Amino acid sequence: MSRLRAILRDTRGRVLTVLAATLAAVAVASPLAIGAGEGSTLKGGERNPSGGRALSSETQVIASNSSFGTRQSNKGSGGGAIYGCRAPLGNEGCIEASNLSSGNAFKFRFRGESGGSITTSGTNKAEAKPFTTNALGVADGLNADKVDGKDANQIVEDTLARTKIAVVSADGKIANQRGLTAAVKEDTGKYLVTADGDISKCVPNVTAYGTAPGANAALEPVGTTQLRVYTQTSAGTAADRQFAITVNC
Repeated sequence: MSRLRAILRDTRGRVLTVLAATLAAVAVASPLAIGAGEGSTLKGGERNPSGGRALSSETQVIASNSSFGTRQSNKGSGGGAIYGCRAPLGNEGCIEASNLSSGNAFKFRFRGESGGSITTSGTNKAEAKPFTTNALGVADGLNADKVDGKDANQIVEDTLARTKIAVVSADGKIANQRGLTAAVKEDTGKYLVTADGDISKCVPNVTAYGTAPGANAALEPVGTTQLRVYTQTSAGTAADRQFAITVNC
């Protein structure tokens, strides 16, 4: 009986020694595994991995459902997520949403007056493009065709409204006019044309129509609302000629 007790004590001592050695090995190996980061468990409220280290391979979260694969939400007053990277030109961007089926690739919702902003920290802001696309369709609800709140048709109409035009016959009758209200023949080859407002800062142009021996035309401003037009033959002799006049303001 005494010999049996001695054997058991000796065996238990060896078991405890082996167990202690095993625990020590695990304790030494664990920090190394955590330090490597790969395959370790993510820790909430901490940097993952810790110690300024970085994972050397892609971390994937794969789901198979009819809703979202992951969800990030902040119930405080801060934002929901930050995605940063150091990708050079030509490499992958910081964020990619790729739909391999036919549905939407992204969706943004907001309640305030502004949905967000796209800014650049580069110095050459004049050449920086907020985004590019190879899609040629028109974006519904996006007023990309408007300048200062006006669409293309309104811009064309405003441009036409600022351009004053008229055709004046050889005997001084005005026709097809817009913005030019009257014309008077003052003398042979001499006409006075009146506009509906100040044209002193506008650019006038006149073209004479004529048959042999040809026709030339010139003009000069008279006050702020009138232009005098001179029509001549190709030889420079005053002659009554039909002319068209435009005033671009």
